[in-house]
Amino acid sequence: MKRFDYVIAGGGSAGCALAARLAEDPSVSVCIVEAGGNGKDLFIRMPAGNGFVFGNPKLDWGYQSEPQPSLNGRSIYFARGKALGGSSIVNGMIYMRGVAVDYEQWRQIGLKGWGYADVLPYFKRAEGSRDRRDDWHGVDGPLKVEPSVNYGTLDKAFISAAKAAGHRELDDFNGAHRTGVARTDSTVSRGVRQSAAIAYLKRPPSNLTILTGRQIARLVIEGTRATGVETIDGEIIRANREVIVCQGAFGTPHLLMLSGIGPADHLRAHGIDPVLDAPGVGANLADHVDVSIQYASDRLDLSYAKHQRLDRAALLMGRWLFNGSGPGGGALFSSVLFHAFEDQALPELQVYMTPMIIDENIGGGDEDAAPSLQRLGRKLLVRGRKVAKPGIQIDINQERPRSFGSVRLKSADPREYPMIDPNYFSHPSDIDQLVRGVHVMREVMAQPEIAQYHQGEIGVWKDAKSEAEIIHAIRETAYTGHHPCSTARMGTDLHAVLDEELRVRGIDGLRVCDAAAMPTQITGNLYATVVMMAEKAADLILQRPAPAPEYPAPTTRTDANSDQSEAVHV
Repeated sequence: MKRFDYVIAGGGSAGCALAARLAEDPSVSVCIVEAGGNGKDLFIRMPAGNGFVFGNPKLDWGYQSEPQPSLNGRSIYFARGKALGGSSIVNGMIYMRGVAVDYEQWRQIGLKGWGYADVLPYFKRAEGSRDRRDDWHGVDGPLKVEPSVNYGTLDKAFISAAKAAGHRELDDFNGAHRTGVARTDSTVSRGVRQSAAIAYLKRPPSNLTILTGRQIARLVIEGTRATGVETIDGEIIRANREVIVCQGAFGTPHLLMLSGIGPADHLRAHGIDPVLDAPGVGANLADHVDVSIQYASDRLDLSYAKHQRLDRAALLMGRWLFNGSGPGGGALFSSVLFHAFEDQALPELQVYMTPMIIDENIGGGDEDAAPSLQRLGRKLLVRGRKVAKPGIQIDINQERPRSFGSVRLKSADPREYPMIDPNYFSHPSDIDQLVRGVHVMREVMAQPEIAQYHQGEIGVWKDAKSEAEIIHAIRETAYTGHHPCSTARMGTDLHAVLDEELRVRGIDGLRVCDAAAMPTQITGNLYATVVMMAEKAADLILQRPAPAPEYPAPTTRTDANSDQSEAVHV
């Protein structure tokens, strides 16, 4: 039987970062137990290799939602990374924190130490920015960040069109302002994806043991204390001090319920004796819902789709293998727009522009037949089963939907995936807000700066003019924004699973640290926030003093080429 001071159940984005920081204390022993592999595959390291990871059962858990009545009965595909690094091996590599108000709301609900000024030092501790040198950014952290390298003609045209439509151009989404349009920063360094494993576990210390290929069946709980984990092969790994669950928004509530921690009646219905009646486990599933509008274009020369031809794919790969350069060394998304309807400090929409047409929802149809020259190239820079085509894709992500879903057991068999019901559009205001967002983005795409590169909307959007037709198009094209969270959340109310130190209420020696623990959804991509939470969790667990809160000076500085201003106070 193996025994360690701290056992981390899941080597995902949080698990890798947390393990590395805990192991900085040479007096403790730490173990990661991960179901997948070591996260060092070529196409994990290569940013353009996303299509070889997304949908690959060796690297992607490949969850499917329950059919969604609000999406005309469609089932939604949820990619979740299955290797060291977790979903940071399959994400879009955008470095984006939440806005200050997100974390201030955490503090205001009673979570001491989680306000923006409290968490900013942890963001900076994690970050290794290549170019930014100011009060908002870190330069020495393990998570390397640089401007998106695939920033081309269509990205510049999109930003120019957005400015013409009245949106401000920003320099830095992670600084004083968020509402506006800008080039993104990427979790890529010298052409290599910065997964949590690559960033934090390059040289694991001797007091850190990494066990891969071991799926956890249940937590070992003795009385009211977690004392270890048991794998599906019956191996027990003991924790002298604590077990920390880091299996993500789906895996964490699944494991807790398999272990008897969850809604008691639901557990009994599956033959599991409740250890702790915790109704909040698996509840409150939040996600960014994404609506995709596609525009036709004959400009293959400006499209990522041009790299799908075998000869061009080989050239792209060869250039990347030689020195990490070229399109193969960059993220798919290089320009983003945030739009606010009400409060400039809290935008409701995050919009991605992609210089090609893709269909990420693997559950949405059969795989396209590919010409022989595309059999290899089709997976470069592409996610999903469809062949990419020249064009422009606008993905409108709703940042704080009012619709919440759930994660529930299908059975007591740990090998059987849970039932995932995101419950999209159950709150009517979500559809209304997205209809408004469609009008906003149609105005941008009609500007001559970008309109010169496309021939108009295609597919279900082509004839969607009335509100009813737009709603129909939304229901036909909406899918996940890949940001599920809050299924075992921190909070101070009766249904909160965790306290402000990420401890499971009612069970000693057990914490959760991952997106499931987030009290609420945030405005932006989740990776940076999950890593920040792991940095903070290490201090909480080791009882190290927290860094002093940081209060960057409130500013009314106007960003690039804008006549608008916005004060940010924390």
